[in-house]
Amino acid sequence: MKHPLCTRCIKENRITAATIVDHIRPHKGDKALFWDRNNWQPLCKSCHDTKTVREDGGFGNL
Repeated sequence: MKHPLCTRCIKENRITAATIVDHIRPHKGDKALFWDRNNWQPLCKSCHDTKTVREDGGFGNL
């Protein structure tokens, strides 16, 4: 695994395995942005869920 640790946890001096490839900038259906590796970051589920709620206002929102 090339990026095994959560980048947000590392910034908080925690060592947590990354389990999700997150899009730094939401792709919103843009295939080029979706597949842009420069727009990817490794996150743990907890950090990913927190980021999603903050950016989208919650899960399942349109």
